[in-house]
Amino acid sequence: MKIKKWMIVTTASVFLFAACGLQEADDYVDENYTFVDAVQNNTNTNDQAMLYRTNQSLQETAAELIDVEQPEKIGQEVDGRQVLVYDNEFIILTEDPENPGSTLVEVAEDEFVRTHYNPGFFSGMLLGSLLNGRFGSNWERTQANRCRYNGDGCYSGGGYYGGGAFSNGSYGRGSTFRGGGPGEGK
Repeated sequence: MKIKKWMIVTTASVFLFAACGLQEADDYVDENYTFVDAVQNNTNTNDQAMLYRTNQSLQETAAELIDVEQPEKIGQEVDGRQVLVYDNEFIILTEDPENPGSTLVEVAEDEFVRTHYNPGFFSGMLLGSLLNGRFGSNWERTQANRCRYNGDGCYSGGGYYGGGAFSNGSYGRGSTFRGGGPGEGK
């Protein structure tokens, strides 16, 4: 009798845990938010960022994603931007300047952040020591110099690269085409 009761409780617990909190945040974003654009490095397909939009405020979006999967680090909200740092990726939330009350949600692989983002983008949201610890002890200084001397500048999130808008064109949700990537001159 006790074994049967234990099995019922165990089975119920497994189903409960499967239904609550075991989904990854990036999968949740892909399934629940509107796909907007993609940026990918042509030489490394793991080096990418996917851009989505949700019709929620930045605060509501952050709370929802944190509830889906607890990040390793939650950045401070600064100037309408916030970053959630997960195991192998960053989810960057930005108030959509073209759609008040909406939020742009960018899911960027670690490699994309390491090689394309300007460290200044994260100023105030994350400590430089977190980024240096994740990408190497001199990443912040090295990347800042690379961005300063690179003619295109560095990617700054939300589809903006260097001094202007960076877009790979229009893609349908679920498309297998992931764009030209940073520095491709599109």
